Amino acid sequence: MRFLFSLADISLTTIIIIAVIVVVIVILLAVFTNSARYSARYKSFYRRLDKTINKRYNGNLLIEDIVNNYAREQTNTYKTLKGKGKRKVKKYFEYYIKNIPEQVMLKSFTISDKNKNQIVISLLDEYDKVLYRWDKSKKLKGLIKSCNKFQMLNGYIAYLFELPLNIHEAAPYRFVNHDNDYILTYEVVKKIKKQRKVKQKKLSKKELKAQAKVAKAKEKKARRKK
Repeated sequence: MRFLFSLADISLTTIIIIAVIVVVIVILLAVFTNSARYSARYKSFYRRLDKTINKRYNGNLLIEDIVNNYAREQTNTYKTLKGKGKRKVKKYFEYYIKNIPEQVMLKSFTISDKNKNQIVISLLDEYDKVLYRWDKSKKLKGLIKSCNKFQMLNGYIAYLFELPLNIHEAAPYRFVNHDNDYILTYEVVKKIKKQRKVKQKKLSKKELKAQAKVAKAKEKKARRKK
């Protein structure tokens, strides 16, 4: 009875405040739980991705095979490869164009701006003018078309191999193809838009730190192979 009387003595304002606090606590617990779950899911996905690309979809080894065994002309295009070379490259590209957008999507759940969940890979000339922009809607056909038109087969192979690690560390990554000075770069965006130029920006401290992490991770992998 004393407990009932004490509840009756509590003002309506106090009850409302207590209820609001309880609701806030429940919401925060749900947010932290979801965040931990998404983080664990992304980490698991990335570990599998990293392991698979290093064992089965190693771009450096594929380029070596192309140069030594599958290239019929020195044009750096998909269309001039021998049949077996085309099958190998097609399988390689299919793996990356399926898993990289998924990596970006899963990673978006672990950051503050969850709407940044789409990746665009831009091919630029030496003046940073956009020659071609690939996103997942372009699929395999669009990527192969760009390889043939701009003679960038080995460039795309090398770039895709390095890209997951850079996405993982949120590090900017610009790759220069020294045969023609064309540049490959990527952006993670909310909405895919047309762009005439993608200029190289001055890197922030956070971006420089991310690039340092990428370099450290690559050095660690190199030591393991020795």
